[in-house]
Amino acid sequence: MSLRLREEHKVEFEDIDFTEKLAMHGIVHYMQQVAANHAIKLGFSYYKNMEKYKYYWVISRVKFEMYKYPNWQDQMAIETYPGGYDKLFAVRLFDLFAENGEKIGHIIGNYILMDAKTQRPVKIKGIQGPMDVLDFPYEGEKLDKLVLPTKSIKQDIRKARYTEIDVNKHMNNAYYVKWVLDMIDLEDFKHKEIKSLLLNYNTSVTYDTKVKVIMGINAKDELIVYGTSQDDTINYFSAKVVMSPSKRAKLG
Repeated sequence: MSLRLREEHKVEFEDIDFTEKLAMHGIVHYMQQVAANHAIKLGFSYYKNMEKYKYYWVISRVKFEMYKYPNWQDQMAIETYPGGYDKLFAVRLFDLFAENGEKIGHIIGNYILMDAKTQRPVKIKGIQGPMDVLDFPYEGEKLDKLVLPTKSIKQDIRKARYTEIDVNKHMNNAYYVKWVLDMIDLEDFKHKEIKSLLLNYNTSVTYDTKVKVIMGINAKDELIVYGTSQDDTINYFSAKVVMSPSKRAKLG
């Protein structure tokens, strides 16, 4: 059985932004779909809405790297495959391709398998059963824990609403990405695009939780967006955003 799963997509209207290019929320949508289908295929799809579940997955860190963005109605593909284990993380990798086979993006996802009874992480190394396909050390890029900014630029207050909650009764990971990018001015997206986005999921945001979202610059002059509780005692997420001049050429 192949350890890779490839899915083809036509870039639909709901997955683009005002530039008529595939938006980051569309990429997350494709990523979630192919990851879930792949886990089902390999026999380790664990969700809290199962009748009797022993484990469930949570995503801890993810990095998106985009080299080019397809346009509305372009054909593209996303392919996912196991990357092995890195300490407690099960690493899942994704490659994005244009219709002509050109690689246009890469995603690294660090997932943690949680024991449903103890609410503790489960070690991937040495685990028996279907997940033994993950039992090899990951040798690629490691995703760092982000340091919060030293200089604040602006902030906003967000609340997790019904449409943002997933089967684990937490805010779906796609909406963290939306919250991060909503902090960037619309004007910036007229001339720039996301080159890379590194996101740390630190504490789950649950329904109706008020989150203070702050954008700032760290000591390395990097753009950081993070979400914290109103009293600054809980850090829900943090993200590093790198933007570059946009490439508007149509992909073939």
